[in-house]
Amino acid sequence: MLLGIICNEKNQDLDTLQAVNHLYLRAIAAHMDVQPLLIPAAMPGHTFNAERALDALDGLLITGNRSNIHPSRYGVAATPAHEPFDVNRDAAAFSLLQSAITRDLPMLTVCRGMQELNIACGGSLATDIQTQMGKLDHRTPDADTLQGRYASRHAAQFLENGYFHKLLGVQQAQTNSLHWQAIDKLGDNLIVEAWAEDGTIEAVRHSQATHCIGVQWHPEYQPGENIISAELFGDLQRAMQER
Repeated sequence: MLLGIICNEKNQDLDTLQAVNHLYLRAIAAHMDVQPLLIPAAMPGHTFNAERALDALDGLLITGNRSNIHPSRYGVAATPAHEPFDVNRDAAAFSLLQSAITRDLPMLTVCRGMQELNIACGGSLATDIQTQMGKLDHRTPDADTLQGRYASRHAAQFLENGYFHKLLGVQQAQTNSLHWQAIDKLGDNLIVEAWAEDGTIEAVRHSQATHCIGVQWHPEYQPGENIISAELFGDLQRAMQER
């Protein structure tokens, strides 16, 4: 089975790279029996053919990244608070998401990926949520190690009898947190599956899809109290097999 993974643009020296954090590939190797296939971001001046890419795939992983979605995608004027951007990743991601939802292709979306899913379904985002009254600071910790950066930060409360409750057999678990934007208006056909204690949406599920899950945390690396990752990636494989 082939699992498509979207790439991000990275500047290096005099050229631009297409990149995927190896943490995702290690998590897939640890928890799934699939072949990852990297999907480059769109190239300026060339049409991104999502349909042709998805013809070859059994599932799709829309990863997180340090860049943010350009706010014009949800009707907001861009400011420095929204940066940095990766508009070529945007072009690829939204094309893939729309086609994958139509095809009912099994899909997992992570952090920026969940935010893209929300926007693709007509939702919007809030920026600098740590400045809002009563909100936690969800931003990436200032740490020099992976364990410090991806350490558990807060609990996620799962919807009773929802996807995660049934998958894990518990109603809450500890998650990491590496974001400063979050879902504001919830997209059409999305169901909230998890919340942080401050009310921030931590996971969603597309109600019209067989398997389309979004998480705001990073399941590819969760040291400490991590009961989620193996089950989450394993369930994506199950959905791919059943399809």
